[in-house]
Amino acid sequence: MTARSRSDRRQQQRGSWMVSIAVLVTIGVPLAGLGPFVQGDSWWFAAMAMAVACMTASWAVRASGLRPALGIVAAVAVWIVASEWFFAPGTAFLGVIPTPETVDTLLSGFIDAGTQIQVQTIPADPVASLVQLIAMACGLLAILADAAVVVRFPAFVGVLALGLFIVPSAVQIRDVDVVRFVATVASFLLVLWLAARTDGHRSQGHRNATRAGRSPLTALALGAGAIVCALLIPAVTPGLTAQAFADSRSSGRIPSIYGAGIDPVIQLGRDLRRTTPILSLSYVTTADSPLYLKMVDLNDFSTGTWQPEETDGGTVEELAAPPGLADDVERSTVSTEVSIEGLRSEWLPLPSPATSLDNAGRGWTADPDTGVVTLPPSRNDSRGDDYSVESLVVAPSADQLAAAGSIVPVALNPLLELPPELPSVVSDVAREVTAGATTNYDRAVALQSYFTSGEFDYSVETPVAGSFDGTNADALAAFLEVKSGYCVHFAATMATMARVLGIPSRIAIGYFPSSAATRYIDGEPQYEVLTDQLHSWPELYFDGIGWLPFEPTPSLGISVPEYTLPAYAQQSAGSQAAAPQTTDVTPTSQARDDVDPAAATSTGEARSLAQLRGWLTALAVAAGVALLGLVPAGIRSWRRRRSLAAIDGSQRPATGAWLELQNFARDYGIEVSRGDTPAVFAGRLQRIRRVARDDVDTLRRAVEREQFASARSAPVGGAERGAVRAAVLSVEKSIADEADQSVRRRARLLPASLFVRSEKRD
Repeated sequence: MTARSRSDRRQQQRGSWMVSIAVLVTIGVPLAGLGPFVQGDSWWFAAMAMAVACMTASWAVRASGLRPALGIVAAVAVWIVASEWFFAPGTAFLGVIPTPETVDTLLSGFIDAGTQIQVQTIPADPVASLVQLIAMACGLLAILADAAVVVRFPAFVGVLALGLFIVPSAVQIRDVDVVRFVATVASFLLVLWLAARTDGHRSQGHRNATRAGRSPLTALALGAGAIVCALLIPAVTPGLTAQAFADSRSSGRIPSIYGAGIDPVIQLGRDLRRTTPILSLSYVTTADSPLYLKMVDLNDFSTGTWQPEETDGGTVEELAAPPGLADDVERSTVSTEVSIEGLRSEWLPLPSPATSLDNAGRGWTADPDTGVVTLPPSRNDSRGDDYSVESLVVAPSADQLAAAGSIVPVALNPLLELPPELPSVVSDVAREVTAGATTNYDRAVALQSYFTSGEFDYSVETPVAGSFDGTNADALAAFLEVKSGYCVHFAATMATMARVLGIPSRIAIGYFPSSAATRYIDGEPQYEVLTDQLHSWPELYFDGIGWLPFEPTPSLGISVPEYTLPAYAQQSAGSQAAAPQTTDVTPTSQARDDVDPAAATSTGEARSLAQLRGWLTALAVAAGVALLGLVPAGIRSWRRRRSLAAIDGSQRPATGAWLELQNFARDYGIEVSRGDTPAVFAGRLQRIRRVARDDVDTLRRAVEREQFASARSAPVGGAERGAVRAAVLSVEKSIADEADQSVRRRARLLPASLFVRSEKRD
């Protein structure tokens, strides 16, 4: 590399530092939109520090006069070294060269970040692994953006900014942050403006010639129009809101359980493992004590895994009478007003058995057998719902429970089904702990007593560590061996044992009762229900009484229903049973041992960071695809720079420049034939309207002199080389100026010359 070429590059890079700053702003502004999902702002500063370091390294290399491609290499090197120093300290050889330990440490950080995203709630605690994920991703985005500017495609920076901008709205349905949107667009327009004004690829003699499609005024006009449309169209178009888009997505039956919502099986455990509970709903009730709120039943165990039964839907806006409840069983009616806050679910939480539902909108359906209420696909999201429910408190007497005997209606035979390969330990333990019981009721009480006797421990982590976190038959067998799990395992195992003993059973999923009222409204208690109150419990059927809930899960501070206690069977016939709900809740020190007891009561929309992980993954895939899309442009740019650099050292500089010009012409769709003589190809170029004809002649004469003159001719001097370089740059610029924007874009991103076999050069 000559001193003159380095000086030219330094001259060309004047003002490029402003482009780098504008790119950083274009990344930093939309990145700040993740603020509602991650606590504090230290993560943002860490991410931007990584981006600044990478882009500074690239700019410094370019400003020194070295080839711009080396700046990208320097940025990647800084990204690697910074990642080592901050997220894998002490693992690199000499503090710089990555080792296998470095890779393992960084990968472990990414894995832990995925776990944190899965188990934490919004806003997440910015633990080291999450900061690593965000900072390293931001550094890569900065490198991609800088590379886009280097290869003269600054518009790609807008794609990256758009990807960052849409992540918050994709994770949590919310209106567009207008201020952040305007700031992002403004910074992107600034990138286009500065990139057009500081185009380092222009020749000094053509400073006043503005490229077609690269006018700063045109860019600003288009950007301003986009901002105006983005701000005005939603204002004048009814229904064009974030919620409208959410409803349209939900109509596609995308799984609707995220954030504070529940999944009937595994997701319930993930919700319980969150470190900070958030508010799901609140309710005001006339009941004397807090209520169980049921959302869905798992009643199909025929395949070996508990799951909801497929139904055709119930009666629209009408709840059926509780099945199996005889007229002589004492009952009372309570009224409850429910307000959904952060819960996003297709099922409505209701006290059970519910007898009427008002103000829940139209289109919901109720299963007549279970009372489960499902929202219509058109909205499929319970957030913001406020509705009224009337439900029964059933109080069977001891004599009625004992008299239920072992009679099972034929219609309930499907609720006795068991998988063909049920582990024998489940059946053996069920029969062992109920030996001597003579009625279904006695057997049910014995089963509950077995789980609450102190032999079992409550833990949300043991099933994960033991790889039996689920409700399939093998998981139940493992749970009985380890004797440690959470509500899903207790409920599923007791329900399965009940079926072994001939008692119809199902699993209810919803929320266990709150410990105390938050406040009183008009003399009635209001209870707040948090995500860590998600719960599952078994319901067993008794002839003449119907479905009754049991509580086999220990250490939750919940008073089990009085009718499930062994002493209740010995009470007189005149005794009245307590309602199947909490009577005096005193939380134990073991309750939710893996959940932070400081319950957050923040309201509003909340989704699981698992969805954020999905969108970040999608963004990473999109960035990877975009990076692959830039590979041809990078290769072509490297070849062109190498060809131009060879002019200073080649014995036949004009021939090399001529071959480079032919490749450039191919990229722009100009016909080039291997049989063309210099005169034929020159004539084709001179027919282009804006081509510099004198420069074409200069190159043609130089090529003909090199190819046809005597080998004893004087060597090419520096002045001739300079003239050749200036001529080829001038001709190439005039070809690009003449081409349409789409042709220029295709020439840069998918250069045709890469797919043509290059001719040999001296």
